[in-house]
Amino acid sequence: MKFDVFSTIIFSMIILSGCASDPTTYQSVQQQEPTWQKSGVSQNDVNSALQKCRYDIGMANVSSEKENTLLTACLESKGYRHTTNRLN
Repeated sequence: MKFDVFSTIIFSMIILSGCASDPTTYQSVQQQEPTWQKSGVSQNDVNSALQKCRYDIGMANVSSEKENTLLTACLESKGYRHTTNRLN
């Protein structure tokens, strides 16, 4: 009896492990969100440039209506573009 229960549990675990999602598929779906990119630049460098622009805009003490326009102008002046396509 114990062997049958143990065998059933092991068999169920093997079957369920085959249903696990592929993490690369999930990652590729995640990366379809619009993001700032620049050819040949790592995502860490993109994030650094984005934070630098946000910091500079925050120091300028501008209205919230102008923040988005200034952020776009700041990043575009550095060669970045807002896209859903991966450049890597």
